[in-house]
Amino acid sequence: MHLLQPDEVDRLALGVVVLGSGGGGGEPETHAFAAMLRHEMRQSGPVTVLSPEEADPDGYAARVGLIGAPTVMIEKLPSGREAEEALKALQGHDSTPATAVIGWEVGGCNGLLPLLLAARLGLPYVDVDGMGRAFPRIDQTTYDAAGLPTTPLAITEPGGNRAVLDSTGIEKLARTVMVDFGGWAMMVAKPLKLADAVAAGVTGSLARALELGEIWSQRTVPVEQRAKASGGFLVARGKVVEVWRESAGDFPRGTVALRRLDTDDAYVRLEMQGEYLVALEDGEPLVTTPDLLCCLDADSGLPLSTERLAFGAVVDVVALPAPPQWTKPEMLGRVDPRAFGYDLGYVPFRDAP
Repeated sequence: MHLLQPDEVDRLALGVVVLGSGGGGGEPETHAFAAMLRHEMRQSGPVTVLSPEEADPDGYAARVGLIGAPTVMIEKLPSGREAEEALKALQGHDSTPATAVIGWEVGGCNGLLPLLLAARLGLPYVDVDGMGRAFPRIDQTTYDAAGLPTTPLAITEPGGNRAVLDSTGIEKLARTVMVDFGGWAMMVAKPLKLADAVAAGVTGSLARALELGEIWSQRTVPVEQRAKASGGFLVARGKVVEVWRESAGDFPRGTVALRRLDTDDAYVRLEMQGEYLVALEDGEPLVTTPDLLCCLDADSGLPLSTERLAFGAVVDVVALPAPPQWTKPEMLGRVDPRAFGYDLGYVPFRDAP
């Protein structure tokens, strides 16, 4: 058991942004929720974080996640009560009691939202989530791959609108409602039995985020050393010389060209949608999803989201390994490059330079 303290929240926030791989909300959005979490913890006390082994396997845990564009929160501010209101709405349709909170995805804002709900309700957080990083779709979870239910699902927004959804096409339906709700909304899914969630989920993600937050906060340490300490490697340091974006389908899509500063006359191309998904050099893939690609500002050391990467920026591109569940042959089809529309196969992390 770990009692998460307010002075650990900034370190955790940095870690979940790293695990966001450019998506799930960048530093500004995540730190807005970090401020809410600290405020709540100062009123209600630290959040009890249980390891999967310490959790009651017969208990049921609520999942909470944000859907939509986190940058919209600049104009449409959250109150911090959306998840609690969504759970109340859900309980009007599904009486399964929530005795704990678990993660939906640990990357970006969604790495902090379950803790905020746990703090507000006085419930423990069990260290398991369904991604171990950030992915864009509701169905891109190990929970879904194991056949665990997502619906009924409640969705709310700061203005008080709420809906309870039950559909086999929940991804499309939830996004349709989210757009009608103003660009972002909070979701709480049907509580899962903890034994099932732990068996299917990615365990230890919160502990991993705290570890990464500690490593990447040490900005005087060379980036190569921090990458190695994180289990990864530095792909390249480069200057952004071109950024191309388009809005097509459900998610923004783009390409970034980096002129390498560590090698003469060489370029790295990044393909991105909600997250950084593929890094290529001379047309050959270096790193691919589900492994993580993170772009960090070379001066500040802070992660840069896909939405904020801009022409002229000098960045360090770092690769980190995916949770092992995602690299199993039966799982890759959900999250490899072809799942995002790229005609590329997965490049195993051990084959990377």
